Amino acid sequence: MILVALILRVSLSVAQSDSLVITGFNTHAGAINPTDSTWNLAQKIHLPSLPTSVSITVKDPDEASGLNLVCIIQEDLKLYNTVKMGANPTVHFYNLTGGNYTVTFKNLTNHHQARLNFEIETVFWEKWWFGPLMIFLISVILGVVFYFIYIIKLRERLKNQEALHELEMKALRAQMNPHFVFNSMNTIDAYVLNKRFIEASDYLQKFSKLIRHTLENSEHATVPVSRDLQSLQLYLELEQERFQHTFRFRISPDKELLEADWQIPPLLIQPFVENAIIHGVRHLPAHDGDISITLHRIAKAPDADQLMIKIRDNGVGRRVSAEINGPSHHKSMGIAITLNRIANFQALHGEKTETLIHDLAEGTEVQIILPLVKS
Repeated sequence: MILVALILRVSLSVAQSDSLVITGFNTHAGAINPTDSTWNLAQKIHLPSLPTSVSITVKDPDEASGLNLVCIIQEDLKLYNTVKMGANPTVHFYNLTGGNYTVTFKNLTNHHQARLNFEIETVFWEKWWFGPLMIFLISVILGVVFYFIYIIKLRERLKNQEALHELEMKALRAQMNPHFVFNSMNTIDAYVLNKRFIEASDYLQKFSKLIRHTLENSEHATVPVSRDLQSLQLYLELEQERFQHTFRFRISPDKELLEADWQIPPLLIQPFVENAIIHGVRHLPAHDGDISITLHRIAKAPDADQLMIKIRDNGVGRRVSAEINGPSHHKSMGIAITLNRIANFQALHGEKTETLIHDLAEGTEVQIILPLVKS
């Protein structure tokens, strides 16, 4: 405990026949005795430390009247407190704070009085400026803490954005892989050699449009759902034609997803659809493959909507496909890149994402849940 010198200025009324006499002034440090029968008004008493407790004893020279004492203590201009002492000549005050005190004693039987004024020097935490100073210091500390938290969050966000941009570029390279481009060019070449110029022109237009969409979409972190589905539609039409219509497909989004400006990461669905074609329906002996892509909005709370994407095929399944194709580097790279993109998208938007792959009795189903954002 900090020891603080407390200066008490004590004034006592001169003992007269019609006045009470203060005979004792005790503190927690011990008794303080006056030098004579009355105390001088200018006398100062020094207390060595806190907490401050004071006991005051009074005496009425007119002993025949008896004692029925009350004590009134007031600090500066604050409310006063009255203590009924009765016949007890001593009053006790505990844990007094710094300030100016006026103590008045009255004997109700004969109206004798005595008054004592003393001052306790305030310690620094009782000064008027201590409260505002503490509020200021706490505000500064909190400001610094929140600033560092903001900087850390900003660095994490920038790091995630940088990683997401890098993954977008990898996704672009994964989608426009040399095998797809080479096979598409071979399909066009076959149409030309067989003098099927209309089919060649139609295929070339779709192919060039897909290339343009892919390059444009790769420049953005998110694109409208409708635009991404346009690219997916072009890709499926090209693959369907390349594989001589050995499979059919359906893209079924909720209507509101196309009307509102809902955004998703570009090139996210295509790698799973490519796997459904290359490693699923392509190996069906009856050439009656079926691929369905559905998109549903899950309304959880305002500004916390999610998108559920289901990609289902009736192909040979993952186990049979692995036996036929063996390990596929492009497949693993494409899916790994896409899963990393989904994880980074979750880190940026704070909503939980899920990617589940189910083996069905006939084929495979991929289920993706990710946040829906608006531009």
